[in-house]
Amino acid sequence: MNYNKTRMFKKLFELYKVPLLISITLTIIFIALKLETQPIGFAYITLGTLLGTFFLDLDYLMYAFFLEPEADFSKTLAGFIRHKDFVNAFSYIYYHRDDIPDKTLNSGMFQVVLAGVTILAVSSTTGYFIRAFIISAFVNSMYRFSRYYFENKLNGWFWMLKNVPSKNAIYAYIGGLILVLFYCLGSF
Repeated sequence: MNYNKTRMFKKLFELYKVPLLISITLTIIFIALKLETQPIGFAYITLGTLLGTFFLDLDYLMYAFFLEPEADFSKTLAGFIRHKDFVNAFSYIYYHRDDIPDKTLNSGMFQVVLAGVTILAVSSTTGYFIRAFIISAFVNSMYRFSRYYFENKLNGWFWMLKNVPSKNAIYAYIGGLILVLFYCLGSF
């Protein structure tokens, strides 16, 4: 592997350290739960969890190419994508993630929908790739929610509601997310 590719992976790991560690942990858990011995099973689970890490970043691409293509954020991100400079595109998204209000995929409403899809996926006969992808996206959405929570920006997560839910409602919401996670891990 040449120097530029090594630098690219190092930069992506620096930016997405926690989400990638979450995905690696999920990969290990899924392989342990399934006692998977086939290399193709390893590959599907690993690829699914890693791609699930970046799923929520589609929010920024939707914003840049469909919702507000004339905004400065959109023009800059589209320039990186056109020049196939994906590392700087992900860096730009990471450092300017708070510049976009009212995100669709990074919201409480989408997280509830994603929780339902996650339950449906693990309850059906879908393959390892789909299950790993959806659960990874769900767990990474939980991580992003925790960032909003600890940075006291819940109005950005629950932007579709008139008021931010009460503390008790937030705790019930968190409890519901944890229950869905345990159900999905048990059903994988």
